[in-house]
Amino acid sequence: YAAKDYDGAINQYTAAIALDSKNCVYFSNRSAAYAAKGDWKAAANDAQESVNVEPSFFKGYYRLARAQFEQKEFAAALATINSGLDVGTNDREQKKLMRKLKAEVKEAKDEEYRKTAAAQMHDAIELPFQLMESLGLPTRGRDPQMRRKLIEERMKKGKGCLHGINPMHVVGQHPEGCFYREFQNTFFEAFNNVEYQTTKYMLAEEFSSAFDATLSKFPEEWKDASKIGLVVTNWVANGTMKLLNGEIDAARNYASYAFYVQNAFSVMNDSTVLPNSAQVEDLLYADEHTLVSFLRKNIPCSCLDKKYKEVKSTAKMSRCYNEQCSLPDRKVERSKANPCSRCRSAYYCSRECQKADWPRHKLVCQLTAEIISRR
Repeated sequence: YAAKDYDGAINQYTAAIALDSKNCVYFSNRSAAYAAKGDWKAAANDAQESVNVEPSFFKGYYRLARAQFEQKEFAAALATINSGLDVGTNDREQKKLMRKLKAEVKEAKDEEYRKTAAAQMHDAIELPFQLMESLGLPTRGRDPQMRRKLIEERMKKGKGCLHGINPMHVVGQHPEGCFYREFQNTFFEAFNNVEYQTTKYMLAEEFSSAFDATLSKFPEEWKDASKIGLVVTNWVANGTMKLLNGEIDAARNYASYAFYVQNAFSVMNDSTVLPNSAQVEDLLYADEHTLVSFLRKNIPCSCLDKKYKEVKSTAKMSRCYNEQCSLPDRKVERSKANPCSRCRSAYYCSRECQKADWPRHKLVCQLTAEIISRR
């Protein structure tokens, strides 16, 4: 490898792996040899194998992330980097290299998103021009290339970003846009017009009503990851816009709706996923750290990076499930909240609050526990 005989190095590491397939360093070194040749797919495969063999092997995460980055798999690269940083290392130089790579990946991911979003926005703006041309009307001052460049430059300055919404879905009668609007209208109407069966869990009834209404109207779409993903993308983007405009309560609403639909889809289609009503309520009454973290994680742009730096030092909060809790707004630091040991879907500030809430909570607790026992 040092002599730049990369094929020879690959052969030597392959022979070593045949003798000891549980040595993560052999896979990592062969990954480096493939990377030196520009074979990023093979480099990624070996780097992945190195962390499969040894999940605490920091250099393996670095090499995997680098290979993913070179293949323009930016989201995967960021996830790998974060996993590596979670594992950690005492080698300061390796950690520095990983953080430098993270900055490169984020910039490349942002640039790719800006180009894609600018192209989508340009296509949306282009529609009326095409209509005018088809009608034989003049289209003075039209320069599509210049317009796309201006849109991209504006987004680079943090202006005009739609945070993941495809503008083609917003204009005209695009089928994806029509589905999203119908789904949202059905969800909101059912959520806001509930005939409550009990006053014990009004919020749960509101979300259940919205779920039942949309499931009845869109049974096939609830099985389609792309359709539900479209709804989540739009609600997260709207929540981001509201947050940046200072409309915190509206941002919380959109965030809680997005997580609820995301979680409900996962529960319906993956037997290992459990309902997470606690996070729905946490987002609905979220502190800014919790809210910004959720939205930032789910948008393709970096528009919330500055906001995240402002709030990341504040403690994340949960809400005590006991409605008679004496704490202000029933808020308790998440790290100090106690989950119900049976269902894990309700959190309390103290053992006393948990006991006091048991007559109200026990029905939901039993239902959730039954779901868990069937999985």
